[in-house]
Amino acid sequence: MFAERVQPTRAEQKRRTTARITDAAARLFTEQGFHGTTVRQIAAAAGVSVGAVMAVGDKESLLSLVYDQAIAARIPAPPTAESTTSAVDYLSRYFDPFLDLFTENEDLARAYFRALTRSGTENAALGALRTLAESNLTTAMVNAGTREAHARLGAQVMFSSYLGELMLLAAGTTDPRQTASRIRDTAAFITNQGRN
Repeated sequence: MFAERVQPTRAEQKRRTTARITDAAARLFTEQGFHGTTVRQIAAAAGVSVGAVMAVGDKESLLSLVYDQAIAARIPAPPTAESTTSAVDYLSRYFDPFLDLFTENEDLARAYFRALTRSGTENAALGALRTLAESNLTTAMVNAGTREAHARLGAQVMFSSYLGELMLLAAGTTDPRQTASRIRDTAAFITNQGRN
C-alpha cells in the first residue's frame, strides 16, 4: 500500500497559523503587557511574518481575540431542570470566571475593554458572547420555572448589567467583590420578578 502524506488544506493552515499567532500574543501580553508588546515581537514568537500577524488583526484585535477565546473557554453550562443550583446562584456566578479573568491582569483587562469600546457596533466576538450568555441565562431561568419571555428579558438585563459592571471594574472605580455583589443583587431581583 502507498502511504500518502496528506497536506493540510489552506483553511487548516490558516487556522494553525492563527492559533500560533494568538498563542504568541497571549504569552507576550501576559509577560510584557499590552503596551510593551509589538506586532513584530508577536510575529517572531509565532514564527511568521508581520504581514501574517496583520492578516489576523492589529494588536488591539489580537488582544480582543485572546480575551474572547479565554472567556469562551470559561463559560459554564446552564443547569438542567433537575439541578439543585438555583437560578440566582447560576445567574450571579455565571460571570465569576469572566471577573476572575479580568482581575488576573488589570492592565490587560483595561486594554481589552478599551479595544471593545473602540471597535464599534461590528464587534462580532462580543455579539457572539452576548448571544451565548443570554441563551445560557435564559435556559437557566426557564429550567427554574420562569416564563420564557421574562427569562429572555432577564437574560438581556443580566448581560447589560455585567457589561456595566465590567466597565466600572476596568475603570478602577469598583473592586471585584463589589462587582460580584451587585451582579448577585441584579440576579436576585430578576429571578424574583420572574416569580411575580
